[in-house]
Formats: sequence, C-alpha cells, structure tokens
Amino acid sequence: MSNINVNRRDFIKYIGGAAVGLGIGGAGYLSANSQVGIVTSELEQVKEELKGRGHLGYVFGAEGSIATIDLSRGKVLASSGPTWIAEAGSIDWCNHYPDANGNVWGLVRKSGQIGSTIGVNPATNELVHDVPLDGRWRIRLGETDTEGRYGYMLNGYIADKYDSEKFNASRDEFEIPYKDIDPGVIHKVDLLSGKVVDKLEVPKFCCDVAIAPDGRLWLANQLESLLTVVDTNSFTIEEHLATEYFDYGASMVTISPNNDVAFIEVNSAGNWSNAAGFKNLDPIEMVWDIQAKEMVKEFPLESGPRTSEFTPDGKYCIVRTRPASIVYDVDSLTEVTKIEIENTGHPAFSPDSSLAYIPNPGDSSVDVFEVGSFKKVDSLKLPYSPSKIIPINTNN
Repeated sequence: MSNINVNRRDFIKYIGGAAVGLGIGGAGYLSANSQVGIVTSELEQVKEELKGRGHLGYVFGAEGSIATIDLSRGKVLASSGPTWIAEAGSIDWCNHYPDANGNVWGLVRKSGQIGSTIGVNPATNELVHDVPLDGRWRIRLGETDTEGRYGYMLNGYIADKYDSEKFNASRDEFEIPYKDIDPGVIHKVDLLSGKVVDKLEVPKFCCDVAIAPDGRLWLANQLESLLTVVDTNSFTIEEHLATEYFDYGASMVTISPNNDVAFIEVNSAGNWSNAAGFKNLDPIEMVWDIQAKEMVKEFPLESGPRTSEFTPDGKYCIVRTRPASIVYDVDSLTEVTKIEIENTGHPAFSPDSSLAYIPNPGDSSVDVFEVGSFKKVDSLKLPYSPSKIIPINTNN
C-alpha cells in the first residue's frame, strides 16, 4: 500500500477498521474514539479488497456531501466535504441502482422549475451527465433499471396551463379543478449516452416510479388509478390496477424483491399540490398482492407516509413517517415495531438482510439496527447530515 499523500478535489477517504475505502483520492481510518488518521490506497488494490464483500452504500447528505459505507460490515469508508451538488438545485436521487458505469442519477429542479436529470460519479463527485428535460417541473422522481442501462424520470406536470402564482398557491387560496390537471410524463433516458430516447404520457398526478424484479415499471398515482404498470421493453402502459381507489391519492410505491407485494404510501393530504378531486385525506399504508391483483391490507397511520424499503430477502418493509420509521412483517402483514427517530432519511440494508441502516439527520449519523429484533447496535457518525442511502452491489 502506497504512503503517498493524494488529494483529489475535496474528497476525504476513511478506512473503517480493516475495511478499505473505494474511490480515487486520499484515504484514512476511523479509530475507536473517532479520531481520523490519513493513509492512502491505490484504486485497483481497493477494488480487489472489495471483491466478494457485497454492497456499498452511498450516503447523500447536507452541503452536497457523499459518504460511503460498507453495508456488509457496518463501517464508514469515505466522506466528502461540501461539493457543487449543494448549489445544483433541488435533487431527488434515484433510490436503487447506479448505471452500468457506476454513476448515480438524480432529478434536478432548477430555478424557474426547469428540469434536468444528472449522473454523478460518487467516488469523485464529478458531474458525468446533465440531461435537459422539457416542460415545467414540480413533482419529479426517477428510477433506474437493474442493468443500469435506462432511467425513467417522472414529471408530474399537475396543471401546466396556470401561471406560477396559481400553480404554487396553497389549496385554500386556489384549488386546481380536476378537469385542468394534466397527465404526467415519463422520460426514458439512456444512462450511458445521456440522451432522452422516449417519452410516455401517464395518469394524472402520477407521483412515483418503481422498478420491479421482473423489469416492469410500477407507478403510484394520486388520481385516475392507484397503480399503473408499464412494460419497459415496449415502453407502453400494460394495465391500470386498484382503479376503485382512483381518488385516494397514492404518493409512493415500492415492490418487494420477491415480486409478491407492493407497499403503497397514501398521503393525499400532503400531496405537494393544490389539485382537487380527492376522496381520501387520511394517511394510509396499503399493501397490494401482485399475483392476486387485490388490496390485502390497509394500515391507518398517525402521520403521512413518505417512502418505504424492503430488506433484500423481502421479509420486512420499513415505512418512513415524520415521527418514526415503522417496520412491517411482510408475511403476516403486521406491525413489528417503530424506530423512534424523527425525519429519518431513506434506509438501506446489508446484503444478507441482517443489518438496517437508518439515516438520522438530527444526529448527523447513520444508525445501525439488527434486523429481526430491530435493536440499535451502532451509530456511524458523519461530518454532514445524511438524507438517503443508495446501495451498490460490488459483486455485480
């Protein structure tokens, strides 16, 4: 191992215990009393160390920072300082997969509601792609496929005919009539070339996109139908589901890794819009049986649900709400426990489903829980407040 000091931009590397950091630049270690010492590694040797170890997690946080965690061992490997990402605009990062070149993608809403999707190399913080997207952007969420070839970037137009004053008004000031609400549009982006290759019109007030294990794209809709399934090969709508819940206001959807159930966050009262036409204003977590094509469970909630994530084995699903993250057993469809941390970020898990990693912005840490008992076993301190973890499979 080389002892030459190397600094690349503002990226600082840590080694947690015996774990070796991934990326280009200076490296260091995190000792038992959290004092940081500096050493360095060569990239190829680092990659060799990671082979067979499973997943990394890229933690996106305040000031545009990116930290790297070894999800197998529960170690902090790296953390950047502030980066240009903080000034890029409001970004929603795609949750699950990097592209085939290892870049992570996000949707950006810039000043004037101009939209673009960006690809970022998380090891160097470099901007790789910045793809302009047409239309006025308000709700924007994206997902990338398992092969890392295509991204599906959703623009929830809401009502493009209204000026910004009415478009941004609160509901008690101006309510957009149902007839004026526009269909959403999904942009299919070639992640390797950085080009939009197709566009698909989807239901009114479509709010989320999720890739299923079979490659189909699932949509959660606030209006028209609760769920929509898209064939990604033909890039056409395959079917609308749960149409009897068309006015409930689905905001997010996550598909089990076993492709058996979908967990749906229903939060029409907090739907980021002054659109009209909702029957339900109560926060609910709903469970859809994918094979039977029926709703099999509804969990009433005290606070609006945000996002959800399954353990890799599909046994548990964690649902984020403002006061706590709620853990559900997928087989019995029962609540297991609440993780009492406010405003948690989007979680990730170890590849063997033994550990859960919960971003804790208030403590600038990622808290580690044993899956099953869901007891806290560690807290990984970070220099900047974390918001989302994106897992990376280094065996693939």
